[in-house]
Amino acid sequence: MHHGLLWPRFSFVIIGLLCATGCQQLAPFNWNSINPTTSYSEWQDDDKYMTTWNDKHRDLVDLRENAAGMSRNKQVLHATALSSQIKQERVPVVRREMVRTLVAFPVVEAEVGLESALTDEDADIRVIACQAWSKRQTDRAFKLLLETWRSDTEVDVRVAAIQAMGNFKGEQVYAVLVKALSDRDPAIQFAAIQGFRKFSGEDWGEDPRAWIAWTQGERPEVIYDGKENIADMLNPANLFR
Repeated sequence: MHHGLLWPRFSFVIIGLLCATGCQQLAPFNWNSINPTTSYSEWQDDDKYMTTWNDKHRDLVDLRENAAGMSRNKQVLHATALSSQIKQERVPVVRREMVRTLVAFPVVEAEVGLESALTDEDADIRVIACQAWSKRQTDRAFKLLLETWRSDTEVDVRVAAIQAMGNFKGEQVYAVLVKALSDRDPAIQFAAIQGFRKFSGEDWGEDPRAWIAWTQGERPEVIYDGKENIADMLNPANLFR
């Protein structure tokens, strides 16, 4: 009878990748106990082998906590394996943890999985992917976030994309944030305000109209009405009016 103890022998898709390429076998978790020739198929058959979510979650957390200390070669192997496994995993909550784990690998091979996560059927995974791309700070990252903001149908994902783009600099970022200020959805407008705060270092309150006026070269008057956050209360326009 198989139990949850089989899970620590899981090795993602490395089994196929490493055996096919002739590379040295690498086990992501408990290095000395994983059987890379059988663990992946055992892990996929959750009902039969009763692998628990706690086991999977623990091992994925262990993997991302150890990622920074790995050699680049090992990071590449794990990032490649995770990117492949994310596409095959059927359970959304497991895919989410896989994407979070993939974020811990700075190698370019991780971007395959992070890009596919932007179109995952689970909106929460797409949000996590947006947050991950905000840390990449490359032209490709900005382009993918821009495409996500323009095409995704979920407000939460579009908000995450706008917030992520606020971490970038440049005229194109400015133009996107200006457009988002005029979006019909208040959540998108608020995300644009948050993005502008990071982008510019300015703070003109929570009213999109004040920010639009600022983008047009005006100096908006920010009136404290008891609803603004602490940043609004400390804004010079409120302190010295």
